[in-house]
Amino acid sequence: MNPLDSKDVAERVYYPTKVIRNTPHGARDFDIPVSGGDTLGARFYLKNPELRTVLYFHGNGETVPDYDDIALMFHAIDMNLFVVDYRGYGWSTGYPTLRQLSTDPPEVAKYFLEKVVVSPLKRPLVFGRSLGSSPATDVAVKFPDNFSGLILESGFAEVTPLLHLLGVQLNPEQTADADRMFSNSHKLKSIRIPALILHGEQDQLIQVAHARKNFSSLPANKNKLEIFSGSGHNDLIARNRSAYFKSIYDFSANLP
Repeated sequence: MNPLDSKDVAERVYYPTKVIRNTPHGARDFDIPVSGGDTLGARFYLKNPELRTVLYFHGNGETVPDYDDIALMFHAIDMNLFVVDYRGYGWSTGYPTLRQLSTDPPEVAKYFLEKVVVSPLKRPLVFGRSLGSSPATDVAVKFPDNFSGLILESGFAEVTPLLHLLGVQLNPEQTADADRMFSNSHKLKSIRIPALILHGEQDQLIQVAHARKNFSSLPANKNKLEIFSGSGHNDLIARNRSAYFKSIYDFSANLP
């Protein structure tokens, strides 16, 4: 079996956690249909339908309810938040494979644009953190007329070295497929909307060199790179809350 479709390989990469759905007051939960009959759990934290909405792909080992409090921070900068799980995470069905990290996001984006986006004045942002950087980039590249900007937090540039660290070996053809589907530095070369890249200078999981490579891959188009000193992979908000959300607010302020 191709490693990109192997459950055994996926178990080395993904860290899914199941949760009981407990929708907080003011939020609304969704079950997004994807290929094969599975559904992806999602939660919409709506502050005001006239505000910009963020379509958010989270990191590995996280689930939608981890953003119940963070959503309030997005509300504080006048943004709605829509967070999506992967297969096997949260209350989503099925189990994740590597390939589905590439094939599911366009289905999510189409659903989101048809069922969720509410502001007629401000196009949504797409945001990807860590593992979620790849699906977010996919959406930004494939739907440039529907999203105003892309934000990547702690995202990787090249996927093959990370897979090798996890013991996933690919032949040359599979390596080319993996780069095409997942390596952000390859995909970002064709992006047509502005991008903001956020990264911790002391990130030991995905080193800051990944952020710099991603930034250098972007066409000149109102892009910004924000490196937070003293921060690692999972503490950007905890250590830099004001600066972190100011970067997001300032980036989006002049977008359509």
